[in-house]
Amino acid sequence: MIKKTYEISNEKGYKQYNDFIIHEDLKDILSKDYYLVGSSEFTKKSLCDELYKKNFYDKYDKDTNAMVYSKYIDNKKFQEKAKFIYSVIDYEKYKKFVQKNENIQNPNNLTITYNIIDSDNTKVLIYNLSIVDISFVF
Repeated sequence: MIKKTYEISNEKGYKQYNDFIIHEDLKDILSKDYYLVGSSEFTKKSLCDELYKKNFYDKYDKDTNAMVYSKYIDNKKFQEKAKFIYSVIDYEKYKKFVQKNENIQNPNNLTITYNIIDSDNTKVLIYNLSIVDISFVF
């Protein structure tokens, strides 16, 4: 397992940290700066917006796919989750990963768990994603 904790904010001594636990087999698809999500150093917002547009708005017609729009595309929670995935996963590396791994045994084992921990050591689970979740948004 890959474990990465990174301070994302510090306001008057109250700190928040990203806390990632990632299956070792997913290391080849991680963006080099995945741990910066949510911090002031995060610079991929426009890339995430662009990928969301490409993979959803450009791919599906609102009239013929009204259910897809209501259940996913216009759903703010789904949009946040997809953009989180885009901020953590490198698209080009992901394409190579898919070519190498046409059949994945036990896809539910390939996970990324993302928590936020504060200076009081309170841990909040934000996402527990599998390779299935990741593949859905690409």
